[in-house]
Amino acid sequence: MTVIMRLIALVISVFLFLPMGAVPEKIEKQDAENCLLSATVLSDLHMESNSRERHQRIGGVLQAAKQADNDVLLLLGDNTMNGQMIETMFVYGLVSRNFSRNEVISVPGNHDLDSNDENMVSHEMLVDRFVRMRNGFFADDGDKIYFSREVNGYKFIVLGGEGRTGADGKQILSDEQLDWLESELALAKESGKPCFVLNHYLVYGRNGGRSYAAFNIADNNDRLTEILENSGVRTFYFSGHSHYGVNFDSVQTTGNVTYINLPSTGNGGNYDPANEACGDTGIGMQMEVYEDRAVLRFRNYLTEEWLESFDNYVFTLN
Repeated sequence: MTVIMRLIALVISVFLFLPMGAVPEKIEKQDAENCLLSATVLSDLHMESNSRERHQRIGGVLQAAKQADNDVLLLLGDNTMNGQMIETMFVYGLVSRNFSRNEVISVPGNHDLDSNDENMVSHEMLVDRFVRMRNGFFADDGDKIYFSREVNGYKFIVLGGEGRTGADGKQILSDEQLDWLESELALAKESGKPCFVLNHYLVYGRNGGRSYAAFNIADNNDRLTEILENSGVRTFYFSGHSHYGVNFDSVQTTGNVTYINLPSTGNGGNYDPANEACGDTGIGMQMEVYEDRAVLRFRNYLTEEWLESFDNYVFTLN
């Protein structure tokens, strides 16, 4: 069934996205010979089944990201607008057309897991579907919404909402999941290498006003923050969800943790963009990891341009 679904999704992707014009330019690394790990990071694609414009936009971004010759593509959640299976097949078909199974790490977002008028099933059923589709299209990362995976010897830790609280709609991270996170970071510390934590939601109190303004900040936030910042591991925490355009709060370091919040690649930065270009659709990030440094660069994959003033964050390692 999984093989059939993959084939159907790939066929559908041909009709969703027919490339027009020249092939996007190659995305050059700063020092390709010494780069140990490279990734494209995208968030909030918000694939909609009835939006031809969204199909073309997401297809163009993925086609451009392919030109970076990455080790991994990181999708930070809200891959779909309504959590529908057909939307998942649309977006995963486009991803699979450009990246192999082992090159993709997919994070769940609230739009992927929330019941709504378009997708009237329980949160538990949506979690189960997300895990099955994630494992079917990409590498098998186990039966939980959260997992870890190594890429080129570097640990990636994925957090996932196990539910949402009532009126305020905060993401629920259980004590079991946070215990697991603590143990994963302890293992990462033994390696002496930096690690990468991926969650759709921001950590409350980090990344400036965007974390205060964004709804659905993680429940159990104090413990999450304590675990991250007391681990002794050089950690890069990637999130989406806010839909803020890129500005100087997008990347913030507190102690051993650098918090990176990405805008919506599919919708653009709907709130407080630093300037018009920094709120456009198509924006994601290129990451390069070297022995002594990590380099983060915001890029618009549709216009094929680096974002001025946000195109060279360099962090010393070791």
